[in-house]
Amino acid sequence: MTRPRLIINRLDADRIQRLIDSQQHDDELATRLESRLIQAEIVPPDDFPNNHVSMRSHLRLTGSRSGHHELMLRYPDPASEECIPFAFGSTAPSLQSAIAPLCIMSPLGIALLGLAVGEQITLPCEDGLSDIIRVDAILHQPEACGQFHL
Repeated sequence: MTRPRLIINRLDADRIQRLIDSQQHDDELATRLESRLIQAEIVPPDDFPNNHVSMRSHLRLTGSRSGHHELMLRYPDPASEECIPFAFGSTAPSLQSAIAPLCIMSPLGIALLGLAVGEQITLPCEDGLSDIIRVDAILHQPEACGQFHL
C-alpha cells in the first residue's frame, strides 16, 4: 500500500505550528501533529488542491465499523483551551444529520489533515479493533472558496 501524499497549505501549517509551540507540556498528540507537518508538502493557500483536507474543511467520511459521518476539522476552542475529540469508532453516535466538530488535536484530526478524497486511514478503536475510515467528499473547503484567513 502506498503512503498518501500529504498536502497542507502554508497558512494552516503556520497556525498549526503555533498551536504545537503553545503546548504547555510534552504532549504525544502535539508530537504526532508536528510529525505530520514534517511529512507534508507545504503549498501556498491559493495553490491548495480542492480535493485535500484542510483546516475548517467540512468532510463526509465512511468508517468500516462506524458508518457515515460529517465532520468539520477545527482548531481547539481558545476560550476553554480544550479540545473535545470526536469519538470515532463502533460506539460513536450517528451523525448523519449533524456536522460534528473534529479537533485537529485528536488522533482522527491529525490523521485526516492533508489527505485527498478517496484516501483512507486505519484508526484504532477503544475496543482494540480498528476502523478503516475513508474520505468520501469534501463538502466545503475554505481554500476552494478563496477564504484564506479564517
